[in-house]
Amino acid sequence: MQQLICRLILIVLSAIPISGLTEPARIHIVTENWVGYTNHDGSGYYFDILRRIFPAEDWLLEIDMVPFSRVRYLLHHHKADMALGFYPDDKANSIYSDIPIEVDTVDVAVTPELAALWQGIGSLAQKKVQALLDYRFDELIPVAMYYEESVNLLDLLNRVNQGKIDAVLDYKPAMLTKVAELNQPRQFVIIEDVFRLEVYFVFSKTDKGELLKTHFDKELTKLIASGELEQLFRHYVGENAERLSAK
Repeated sequence: MQQLICRLILIVLSAIPISGLTEPARIHIVTENWVGYTNHDGSGYYFDILRRIFPAEDWLLEIDMVPFSRVRYLLHHHKADMALGFYPDDKANSIYSDIPIEVDTVDVAVTPELAALWQGIGSLAQKKVQALLDYRFDELIPVAMYYEESVNLLDLLNRVNQGKIDAVLDYKPAMLTKVAELNQPRQFVIIEDVFRLEVYFVFSKTDKGELLKTHFDKELTKLIASGELEQLFRHYVGENAERLSAK
């Protein structure tokens, strides 16, 4: 009788998937908060990609939202497994996904005087331009600027609003969220889509990072082939969005 019970237990256990007997693999992910991409409530284009590629039954996603300078630091020192929203050729100690997840458009807030003369990105030549820390736009824009970085977007927007600088490079949704906090009524003008760059998810330069990258690349290819990635992008960015390629 005891042998029969043991045999029945073995049969039941053999019918349970191995994944049901093991804990989900933990991934420590770091990212900045970007409206529509990595929202504080857990929604967003980037977060939805993560949930599809790393489903909850197999993966435990531990996500820290910190300033981008902190993101780069944690990744560089192997204190995170994965990070979101990187432009090409970043010097952080990381491995890039094979395929970009979108082509990012960068916007600019400029003084009314500069807006009246605007003729494209070349209009920033010899101008006082600022952006958030570690965005490195001066390395990515082929125009000589008096470029500086800071840690506080509201401070940057107050400076351009008061005419102390000529321009702030950032993203329109993020800049609009700060308008109500300005020291003075808004004067600056936001010009959209001043230049474009491919955006990647990146992984720590470790054995674990290599394994995560391999899984990510494989599953992202499936999302692209099925059309699901494009559906996600249009859901968050807009029905007429055309930024999944550089074309």
